[in-house]
Amino acid sequence: MNMRKNVNKIVAFAIGISIISGSIIPAFAADNTLNTNKTTANVQTQVNGKPLLTLKDAIEAGIANNSQIVLQSKKINLEEDKLDIQDEIDDDGYDYDNQELVVKQEKQKKDFMEDQVAQDITDKYNELVSQSKSLDKINKQIEIKTKEVSDAKLKKSLGLATSIDMTQAQIDIQTLKNSQENAEKKLKNSQDYFQVLTGKELTKYTLSQDTTYEVFRIDGSVDEYLDNTIDKFVEYDKESYDLFKDHVKDDLKTTLPTSLPDRSDPIFSNDPTDGTVTNPKTGDEKYEAAIEGYEAYLNAKYGVDGKYVALSEEKKAYKQLLNAYYTTLLSLENNINVLKANMELTNKKLSNMKLKYDLGLVTKTDYENQILTSYDQEINLRSLVDNYNKIKNNIQKPWTISTSSGSSAQ
Repeated sequence: MNMRKNVNKIVAFAIGISIISGSIIPAFAADNTLNTNKTTANVQTQVNGKPLLTLKDAIEAGIANNSQIVLQSKKINLEEDKLDIQDEIDDDGYDYDNQELVVKQEKQKKDFMEDQVAQDITDKYNELVSQSKSLDKINKQIEIKTKEVSDAKLKKSLGLATSIDMTQAQIDIQTLKNSQENAEKKLKNSQDYFQVLTGKELTKYTLSQDTTYEVFRIDGSVDEYLDNTIDKFVEYDKESYDLFKDHVKDDLKTTLPTSLPDRSDPIFSNDPTDGTVTNPKTGDEKYEAAIEGYEAYLNAKYGVDGKYVALSEEKKAYKQLLNAYYTTLLSLENNINVLKANMELTNKKLSNMKLKYDLGLVTKTDYENQILTSYDQEINLRSLVDNYNKIKNNIQKPWTISTSSGSSAQ
């Protein structure tokens, strides 16, 4: 199909990122290695005795559990039955062609719905992992602060710290415990909602901590790539417009008046003696019917213009949105690269701090505070990569764009 050509004109630079829960130093694949294969998730099937619920499994469960998709399947069956009926009536005409197109549109709609559900499940899955990691960080902070309180008590007994230092440390712990409680509630709410979407009770599963990152670049003309992607999106809208335009041009012109009827035309005469009245309808009735037919023709002709404008505006809106998304994607790529560089530096600092800790030159608290910096960067990297992957998917499949993003998916 012409509107699908060149859709695959991209260069994918695969950079695998393995973000393992509990690890201090994330493992990165070689940055300069060109690879078109996606990084695969951890093949581990159980963690802490619980089966691993992969993102793929969660998406499949979400699609199977979605009542709207089930209903859409029934809608397809209904439209196919209508097509069979139309085939019995007349399989060569606008009504048959239009019903055939309706079946195609409903099937495409189901495919789009499945992609939308897949994106939604992906968002919720990633959100759960991020919330879990954030909670881990808070737990670690509480552990460190508790040690600081213990140290402060010892320092106070030695006259090296004041009661103010003790009070401040205790306030910090309480603040962290409040954050811990809020984080646990948010995580529980997310788990409950995820169960609604997928039917999976997450207390019985563990989620994969891995993520993937592939740099997406459009090779050649950005405009051409986006136009081809949008053409695929509105393929049947365009076909519907062409079909209706031909119907008005070829069919309605032969059955409806294309100009204002003239009341003085003999065909509209009420005199049965002039030899023109062969229809049992009176001339007035025929004239009224002609006027209604002309009005129907004008409305149909306007409908063609309306469909064209709607299609054009839809394509323009998505073109503008996807251009902005691609710009954002390039910016995110730069941010990811900068963060990775900072993480490499942090890892070096962490190694040095570990050496100092082993030599007794710094306290365990100092060392663990450096670990928290690594936690933060790890969480931020996951957030950037998740956002990057979502926007990339939106560019490749515009119908996955949420209505809350400022544009409606078909």
